[in-house]
Amino acid sequence: MPIKLQYLGIRYLAEPARLILNYANEPFEDCRYSQENWEPIKASSPYNTVPILTVDGEQIAQSMAIYHYLARRFGLAGKGEIEIAKVEAIGEYFREMMNKILPYLLFLVGKNPGGTKVTVKILL
Repeated sequence: MPIKLQYLGIRYLAEPARLILNYANEPFEDCRYSQENWEPIKASSPYNTVPILTVDGEQIAQSMAIYHYLARRFGLAGKGEIEIAKVEAIGEYFREMMNKILPYLLFLVGKNPGGTKVTVKILL
């Protein structure tokens, strides 16, 4: 059964999973939803959120869990405890950076009530 990745019609949290799958040359179904299309599906999803990775009928939710799973599956998680910790640190750094730029991304789509001043302050 092929792998299925579900997320909204943006890159954000699903993009590292897409990058890993493409790097591994693993075929997958890339389901991208509009906010309107996502709402009816939301209640039946794990934790009512995306991304969701489905492998052999099993759903894996939460972006970091998905990244870790894919990294292990395709031999990208590191060898030995120290290397594994360093790979995980890169993942955590990515998550922290995404959290920092989220206000700017929200501003770009018109959903940041703080406007440009708040966004610029956060980015600097």
